[in-house]
Amino acid sequence: MSIREISFPSANGRDTIKAWSYSPLGKPKAIVQLIHGYGEHSRRYLHMISKFNEAGFVVFADDHLGHGKTGYDGGTLGDPHSGGYMTYLKDEKALHDIAKEAYSELPYFVFGHSWGSMLARAYASIYGEDIKGMMLCGVCSQWKGCEDAYVNAEFKAAYEADPYQPCGVWFERVFCGMTDRVENPNGPADWIATDPRIVEDHAGDMFNTFDTTLELCYDFVQLYHYIENDEWAAKVPQNIPSYLIAGDQDTCGNYGEGLYHVANLLAKTGHKVSVKPYPGFRHEIHNELCLRDEVEAGLIKFMDDCLA
Repeated sequence: MSIREISFPSANGRDTIKAWSYSPLGKPKAIVQLIHGYGEHSRRYLHMISKFNEAGFVVFADDHLGHGKTGYDGGTLGDPHSGGYMTYLKDEKALHDIAKEAYSELPYFVFGHSWGSMLARAYASIYGEDIKGMMLCGVCSQWKGCEDAYVNAEFKAAYEADPYQPCGVWFERVFCGMTDRVENPNGPADWIATDPRIVEDHAGDMFNTFDTTLELCYDFVQLYHYIENDEWAAKVPQNIPSYLIAGDQDTCGNYGEGLYHVANLLAKTGHKVSVKPYPGFRHEIHNELCLRDEVEAGLIKFMDDCLA
């Protein structure tokens, strides 16, 4: 594995995005752009990135505005100063352009987990002309907290009054009921994984953050609304096949129901889509030690099938 650190200006006009390319031995066969989730960072995917490299894929990944090294180096953890969710998508497009400049001849795949899967869905509908295949993990759909917040006049009024105020109670309202089906939860983050070591590792990571401005939470809700409808799916180019995966105990996807809801949105609009639920598992199926090799093998098989 060869690692190159990349910096480029964010579309917000304030921040510098930190990103990395991970190159395999020999000539790569395709590009994978990896989009991380809310309140985490891209290096939490090093195991997956290594497996992609071993399979011959070059990986590009960034830390989004207000996240990871981008937020830490800029002193803006939890404060994206985005002005709207399109800024994150423009930053992903900028990273795409860097990747394609380096490997212009290679096919291009996009992988997104959780909030990253939401960004990947929106990205495909706006910039998806050259996507060879889309992989969505920890699919977010039928999320009651997001749906309630979108129509909440107080939420909108608070954002318009001061988007940079602490998120406070609104984070709790959007992320409500996350452990309702977890028997004897050890804490509020047990929805992340069944293995308590993964939950503990997530909480102890200095590049993770849940102390956010209201803007970040508002962006999350607005993006969710953009993708959860037939109009979104109709905007995704017809030639993009999709592979959707999630644990069937994942709160973010309504315990497996949301996984099929998104698949149906794509299928109804004529897209080729395949679905893989993982029984008994929660949100971060790609980090479960007993499962991650299987998850990664499925992703690699999907890409190889697309290339074939």
